[in-house]
Amino acid sequence: MAHKLLIDAGNTRVKTALMDAEGHLEPWLNVAYAELNQHTLPDGIESVWLASVSSQDRNQVVEAWLDNAKKTVVRVVTESKAFGVTNSYAEFRNLGVDRWLAMVGAFDEQPKATVIIDAGTAITVDWIDENGQHLGGWIAPGVHLMKHSVINRAPGVFVGHEGDDHWGKAHQLGQNTPECLLNGCVNAFVGLVRQAIAVSETELDWFDYRILFSGGSIPLLPADLKRRGEVRSELVLQGLACYARQA
Repeated sequence: MAHKLLIDAGNTRVKTALMDAEGHLEPWLNVAYAELNQHTLPDGIESVWLASVSSQDRNQVVEAWLDNAKKTVVRVVTESKAFGVTNSYAEFRNLGVDRWLAMVGAFDEQPKATVIIDAGTAITVDWIDENGQHLGGWIAPGVHLMKHSVINRAPGVFVGHEGDDHWGKAHQLGQNTPECLLNGCVNAFVGLVRQAIAVSETELDWFDYRILFSGGSIPLLPADLKRRGEVRSELVLQGLACYARQA
């Protein structure tokens, strides 16, 4: 059976899905760029649909991986309007294609007022109303970036606590400088999420709306916030699928 390969090339990882002739998605890979060449493209791929927000070097990794497939690669870019969604940016191409596709995927699934919070390399928040109008959004450093912005300027902060697998905890106080930094970064993220909810309900008067979470830092949120929404790591691929289905 012929499939279309959908690729979400993010800042740190590559997510893929296979779409069958009826338009159904099956998640496939979710790997770091360094691991991509360990995987061979499945047989029966008829075309490739790609959305990338990554660097040129990492884009070249994806291109090299696809070279042997000899398939048509369709690069999806941000539009001013498509699939019922209207971009709020005057310079619409400046909106990251990952944010655009996440909104397209969410609205295609359910045309309802929605807040999309993606907590990856950067934390992005986007609001889209029940008519598909993008109202705007926020961009802030991700938890990892927050942590390393301090460490890079003050390397002594983490002496004796080297490594990149240290994460803070919400609602907890640090008892030493590394803990204070780690917990501070997580709680800054938590505060941004709480503020996004407050803006939705007090400024926009939304009460019947969805909160969709994605990104590697979502597990750091406290349980009360995670219960407010749904974890939807596949939203960009769902948006890509809208484009692939119309071809």
